[in-house]
Amino acid sequence: MTNARRRRNFIAKIRVNDELLTEEDGIKEGVASAFCRILSESGEWRLTIGIPTFDSLPSDDAEGLETPFSKEEVLVGLFDLCGDKALGIDGFIMAFWKFCWDFVKREVMGFFAEFHDVGSFERSLNTMFIVLVPKKGGAYDLKDFRPISLVGGLYKLLAKVLANKLKKVVDKFVSNFQHAFVVGRQILDAFSIENEAIDSRIKGKLKEVICKLDIKKAYDHVNWNFVLALLEKMGFGFKGIGWIRWCIFTVRSSILVNGSSFGFFQSSRGLRQGDPMSPYLFILAMEAFSYPY
Repeated sequence: MTNARRRRNFIAKIRVNDELLTEEDGIKEGVASAFCRILSESGEWRLTIGIPTFDSLPSDDAEGLETPFSKEEVLVGLFDLCGDKALGIDGFIMAFWKFCWDFVKREVMGFFAEFHDVGSFERSLNTMFIVLVPKKGGAYDLKDFRPISLVGGLYKLLAKVLANKLKKVVDKFVSNFQHAFVVGRQILDAFSIENEAIDSRIKGKLKEVICKLDIKKAYDHVNWNFVLALLEKMGFGFKGIGWIRWCIFTVRSSILVNGSSFGFFQSSRGLRQGDPMSPYLFILAMEAFSYPY
């Protein structure tokens, strides 16, 4: 199975910025340069708008997010993660942490306790591989590949525990317009509402315009400071915001092509596909579009 997946994901050629690359070294350098550019803020002036006032997270919930990490919630996070997913840059799959829990739990819980108290961890733990997975057969243009982040096991466990904390309260700061990743809501509801809206307009013979928008590389273009500003507006506590700030601001990436890595670069924007927190931070960013300005 592993060999079949490796053959399917093998990149013999790729087009980057209208240039077709066929040599492996050229492919690595071209892909690394492209993602270094995609995941970097330009530094140019941009228009800013006032962030609307959201329904604040109840103070009890905000404080609950910042309680010390318990062994029970760490174990829940650990066993929520698939054990045999591709290993990260540290060389361990999650099955290792599950199998060896009795031997590593003291160090792991010490890591969580330190992160709770000081709000940081060793930066090298937040280094990741970016691997390209084809969206369709015969893919050869960069846009036809999905970038998946292979994060280290210890960071992934931390991110999963934080994601589970967010999951408990996400319905309290996300409007009814959003359905993905919210407990008790189904993404299919959005399609039902869309069909009903169109049907009512047709029956009423109303002249209106309906827009279907596809956000290109949505995860890659999320501004970190925007996310932090939204968290503050929504009533998240200083400690909790600091945790998320450290997790997203300390990312360093290496491109993994055909089994070998190339380069290291520091990101300055974007959310990682493969990070358990990313879906919740993304719907948080999208929430800003649910309010009139």
